[in-house]
Formats: sequence, C-alpha cells, structure tokens
Amino acid sequence: MLERIVLLALLLLSIGYFIYVVLRRLRPMAAARTPLPRDHIPRRLWRTFTEVMLQSRVIADRPIPGLLHALVMWGFFAFVWVSVEHLAVGFQELDVARADTSLSQTSWYAAFAGLWAAAVLIGIVGLSFRRFVMRPHALGSLSTSSAVVSALIIVLMTTYLLGWQTLPVATTAWKINWWLHTLALLGMLAVIPNSKHLHLVLGPVAVFFRSDTTSSMRALREEDDDDFGTLKFTDLSAKDILDVNACVECGRCSDVCPANAVGLTLDPKEVILQTQRGLLAGAETPVGTPAQVEQGGAWVRETDLFQCLSCGACEQACPVGIEHVGSKILDMRRGLVSEGRTHSAKLAQLFTTMERAPHNPWGVPQETRRKFVASEDFPTFDGSQEWLFWLGCGNGYNPHGQDVARAMRKVLDVAGVSWGVLARETCCGEPARRAGNEYLYLELSEQLTESFREKNVMKLVSCCPHCTRMLDVDYRQIASYQSLGIEVLHHTELLDQLLPSLSLQPSGEKLTFHDPCYLAR
Repeated sequence: MLERIVLLALLLLSIGYFIYVVLRRLRPMAAARTPLPRDHIPRRLWRTFTEVMLQSRVIADRPIPGLLHALVMWGFFAFVWVSVEHLAVGFQELDVARADTSLSQTSWYAAFAGLWAAAVLIGIVGLSFRRFVMRPHALGSLSTSSAVVSALIIVLMTTYLLGWQTLPVATTAWKINWWLHTLALLGMLAVIPNSKHLHLVLGPVAVFFRSDTTSSMRALREEDDDDFGTLKFTDLSAKDILDVNACVECGRCSDVCPANAVGLTLDPKEVILQTQRGLLAGAETPVGTPAQVEQGGAWVRETDLFQCLSCGACEQACPVGIEHVGSKILDMRRGLVSEGRTHSAKLAQLFTTMERAPHNPWGVPQETRRKFVASEDFPTFDGSQEWLFWLGCGNGYNPHGQDVARAMRKVLDVAGVSWGVLARETCCGEPARRAGNEYLYLELSEQLTESFREKNVMKLVSCCPHCTRMLDVDYRQIASYQSLGIEVLHHTELLDQLLPSLSLQPSGEKLTFHDPCYLAR
C-alpha cells in the first residue's frame, strides 16, 4: 500500500508540475491580439503527419542525425502503451506483478517494444556522441538539460530491456529496476517543460499552424490605433509565443542564413531564443541597441534585425514550424521605425530618398525610365490591353533589369499578347515595408492602387519577384486594392501559359537557373 501511495503522489506531482510549467509558458497566448490561423485544416493535418510522424523534413535536411532523431521519436510512440501498462503494474502487488498483463515477457508487443528500445538506444547514443563529442557549431554551447534527458532516455530503454528478458518477475532486482524505470519516466515530465525538449509537445502544434510559404507581414489592426508593429512583448501573436517556446535549438536556421554565412551577427536561432528569454522574464521591450541588450534593457539587437534579407531560408529549414521572418523580425523592424528608434544612417537615407523620389529607392531620375520606354517603343497601357507589364524599379532603372524587360517584350510580342506599360510608375513600396516604414508603404500603395483603378488594370505581369510578392500578397491586405480583383503573375508563370504559342528549339547551352527566394519559398 505504501508503494502505491508513493507512486500515486509522484505521478500526480509530476503531471501537475508538467501542466503548470507548460501553461505558465503559454499563458501570454491567451492575451495575444492576433489569434492562431484556422484555415486549410486538411492541408495542415497532412503537413503535420508528414513532417512530424514521418520526420520528412528532419531526415531530408540532415539524413544521419535526422534518422537517429526519428528512431528516438518513433520509439517513444511505440512506448506509449508500454508506459501506461508499466504504471498500471505499480498499482498492483509488485510481488506478483505482470503475471497477467498484456505486456508479459512472452507477449508480441513486449518483443516489438524491445526492438524499439534497442533502436532508441542506438539513436540516443548517436545523437549524444554528436552533441557532446563532435559538438557542431550550430548546436551552440553544451546543455545540461540535453545531458539529463539523454541519460533518462538511456535509463528508460535499458531498464525496460532488463525487466523484459533479463530479470525474473517480482524479484528484488526486478522491483528495483521497475522503480528506476518509473523515476526516469516521471523525471522526463519534470525536465521537458523547462528545456528545449518542450518541442516534443509544442513542435507538432507549431508545424500545424505554420504558413505554407515564408510568413507574411501581418496587416496592422485597423481598429487599434496603438498598433504600430511589435513594440512590446505583449504585441506578439499567439503563433509567435508558440514558436519561441517550441524552438529545439538545432541551429538549422542559422546554418542556412545567408547573412550569418558571410560573417554578419544575425543568428536566427538567437533571435528566437532571446525573444523566448525576454518573454519568460516578463520583460517589456523586445528590441534595442546592442548596448541596451548588453545592459538588460532589451533582448534582441536592432543591428541583427536589419541584416535579415527576409529570404525565408530559416523557415524552410526549421523542423518545428517556427516562422522567423514576417511577424517577428519584420514586425520588430516596423515597431522600431514607427517609434523612431532606428540608428542606421543607410536606413534613414533610404526613407528620405523614397520620400523625395517615390519612383525608385535609389533616387535615379525618372528620365532614365522614360528614355528607356521611349527608345524601346513600349506600348503605353490604356486599359484596352489584356496585360499590364509592370516594370518596377529593377526593370525600369537598372541596366541589367532593362535587358530582362527587352527579352520579355520579345516573348510577349511573338506570343501575340496584348500588353502595355504605365507611362509613369511609382515604387510599390517593397523596400519601405520590408525595412519597417509602414507609413511610407501605405502612402505609396494608395497612389498605385488609385493608378490601377484609373487604368482599369485586371491582369498584371512582373519580372521582379519582390514586386510580384507585394502586389499578389501584401497589397491584398488593403481592402481598396483587393476589391480591384487584379490577377498578378510573375513572368515565369505567364511564360508557362504561353509555351504552346511559342516556337521553341532545344538549346545545347549550359545555363544557370535562378529561383529567387521570393518565388521559391
């Protein structure tokens, strides 16, 4: 009876503590003003199955560590019923235990679990060797919690194998082994919620709610006059709070970050972890100067945020569905700019240039585009043509971009497409919005939306992936633009449609195909 009371007390304390810590970490989600998405449920379920149950992303990016991780995870699925029956035995007389349980030494499931116990041991030993001996840079400094969890898993698997085949049931040695297994199991409930291993619980949820593509900047809440981006930790969305608590600290995001690869200070993993630390500390201000972060007045460095290229490589690599870009890095930038807390001379120069010369972010005279359009004799769009060929800043002012526009013009003419360009374009505002200047972006988008309305634009094609993303995703957050119902295609998408009407011959040349991140992801 005493053993049963002790077991019940330990079980209730462990479960209660686990639930308490998890709820404490996720409590800010209840007050988040941006809720979790609720669309495309079947697609989200399928993605969760393939990425979590099948470990497709984990294995694809790092095959050997990924497979070792998958062995551990699949083994734990196999051990769910084992653990239930193991604890049930404790509420019987241990002296006669397991005599009539379905997991007796001769049952098929006991043998099945035994095979998985061996597989889990192989997986955890391999992962431990990588973590504590090989020590890849991306994993960061050594972690005590990782060592504890690894040890507990080894104890769990070893004690199961001993209790299954080696030790006679109900002997003193078997009872000691049973208690070791039990304490290791309950110990996991104490360690997991206070460490990166909370991803075991939250990772599948974060994967389920992840965006299909690189996360977008959210639309500011029209009903909220105080919404200027992420100014405080209380501005984080429900998905943000879920994400920062689900981080597994694997460093895959940092491995693929182009800014990090060329030696800049941006580390996507640290952005997430610093946000997590600030949130758990009950801090108010997430972002500040390096000096403010050093002094404890902020958590994420402003300089790191403005090194981000918003390419989405970090999100594509993340195995637990964390969205670093849209609602975190870019929205934190927006908060800094809206409060006038940026300290970059280049950023100030960009905004000044776009305010004075809203037709392009470099301040190149409009005459450059006008002469280009006139010299190529591009038709002017007047609303009667099918397609508006949007040149954008890159194809209107940059010499290389102008070559792309010339090539596209040839294809459109050969395909017999009716098209034209605007006599005068303003920048779509992409540099301003990605840099955090929402006011300037909205000002430019208002001008452009009105221009599209006046010209009766219904179909638009662009050779610029950034313009395409803006006009097909960001602008649709604006009701006046969305009401126009404009179809937006990148030129590669239109070319795909036009292939049947083009006379093409195979080429033996070796070519490089550039798949821009704003299209690929």
